[in-house]
Amino acid sequence: MWVLQLLFWGTVLSIVNCFQWAAGILAKQTGRSFWRWYMIAQFLPVISMIILICLWDTNTERSSKSLN
Repeated sequence: MWVLQLLFWGTVLSIVNCFQWAAGILAKQTGRSFWRWYMIAQFLPVISMIILICLWDTNTERSSKSLN
């Protein structure tokens, strides 16, 4: 029985860890701190991704305006 619990929690932690890495990489691409957003994604995985995507859109618009 403990093997099934170990497999279940290992799978859950792996999925959450994927959100953390994705949030960190997305933050790094937008010029924000990788490790800060990695830690934020530990507690708010989906919400942190939504916030970063919204910030990424405004960041690209600002950077394209500053180049012109």
